[in-house]
Amino acid sequence: MIQVKTSIHDRFSVEFKINFSGKEQQHRLFKMNSWLFVPSSLDINASTYSKEQFYQDVKSNVRLKTPQFTLQQLADAEVLTVRNLSAAVQKYVETPTSACLQDLEFHIKMYVAIYKSALRDETRALQTLKESAFNSEAWKSHLTSMRRVVRHYREVMRNNSENSSDIASIFQYGDEYLSHLTELHAVRLMRSSTAISATGIEDVRKEIKSLIVEEHQYKIDQGYAHFSLSSVAENRDMFLHQNLLKKYIESALYLKSDSQPDGTAAKEITLSFAAGLAMLVSMLIALPFQKYLGQYPILIFVILVVAYMFKDRIKEYARNHFAHRLKSRFFDLKNKVYFRGKEVVHIKEGMDFIDDSKTPDEVRQSRKRSDLEHRIPLEQIILYRKQVEIDNDLLGQQYEYRYDGINDITRIHLQHFTAKMDDPETNVAMLDGNEVQTMSVPRVYNLHIVLQCVAGDMMEYHCFRLMMCRDGILECVEI
Repeated sequence: MIQVKTSIHDRFSVEFKINFSGKEQQHRLFKMNSWLFVPSSLDINASTYSKEQFYQDVKSNVRLKTPQFTLQQLADAEVLTVRNLSAAVQKYVETPTSACLQDLEFHIKMYVAIYKSALRDETRALQTLKESAFNSEAWKSHLTSMRRVVRHYREVMRNNSENSSDIASIFQYGDEYLSHLTELHAVRLMRSSTAISATGIEDVRKEIKSLIVEEHQYKIDQGYAHFSLSSVAENRDMFLHQNLLKKYIESALYLKSDSQPDGTAAKEITLSFAAGLAMLVSMLIALPFQKYLGQYPILIFVILVVAYMFKDRIKEYARNHFAHRLKSRFFDLKNKVYFRGKEVVHIKEGMDFIDDSKTPDEVRQSRKRSDLEHRIPLEQIILYRKQVEIDNDLLGQQYEYRYDGINDITRIHLQHFTAKMDDPETNVAMLDGNEVQTMSVPRVYNLHIVLQCVAGDMMEYHCFRLMMCRDGILECVEI
């Protein structure tokens, strides 16, 4: 199964989060084709926008999907996350090797990452409930679960940090980020609670405030960085530090990849064949003349020059012809993706500009051009192909948690596309009564992205419209 979520990451980039899941087969193959329809007025085409520029603008990260637990499950002292963490500590205490330390560090990261995911989802669920659905016991249970999850971690940390300074430092990184997450989401709950006036909300607010104060004081006591209302410099450094902690914790889920060109051997063999074909043709031209016109060396010289000219052109034609044929069979890049040193995922990527006539009918229908757009098809089309193959069995052997699939997070940076856009606003004159008024009108450009997702016998399409101006992306909506 494939699930697609999209969001605006910043002013000039849009992010697609694609979840590939499915464990019923040993090897699971997914395909994703993306057609990017770009207005021709932006002057983005094969001669102005190279493959190298495209791959610089596309950033793709592959990560494991975070195992799904509820906060109530994580609050249980016998939950898998606590058992795995305790077992990893015990293993390192008995065998203090670098491999055991890396395994312990992995489980610390996973503990915090799973807590973060569950906390985010359940906090968001409480925030989106209407006041009529307010349940003080649900809010209190949520806060109690938060406390218990943090307490379980700190109990393991206190009981084992004295064994090694290495253990103490990595436990503290996890503990600091746990504290940050707890305080952050408690503050968000406090803000949401101000819009609620139902019975019991005051008791809930007191518990939220108590949790915020406890965690803030805990940070101070432990010497952890924390935000301050009085220091801009400290807050700047704190924000940078929290981003580093976030990347450190989530690195347990991100998979390392090794990228290299695809089909290199086949391309070299094909190009060699093209050169051989050209040489054969030139020899067929030159040899008969040499046999019958051997006594005319100047004429033979001219014929050899002409044969060489034909050879050069034939070679170039054959190279282009075979290169075009190879394009549909091979990709530009192939990525070997590793988890704990094992190759578990293969990803191939390819990018080309294509003609509208070579675009599938289903894609053109998803694009939903208006009648006027059909009459003036002024778009360049970029086809971005991706193929993902997951070795479920091998991945499952390396992973102690419930495996639900992988997330491919692809971020497309569109700053190159804004280079030839006009000013973001233009003035328009209108008659207002007896006077002519001038008003400012936004000038926008629409880029459309159609995704084709294929998993086994399932195929589905998603179409997104990006509304942009020279100042960046204004909106991204699924059509």
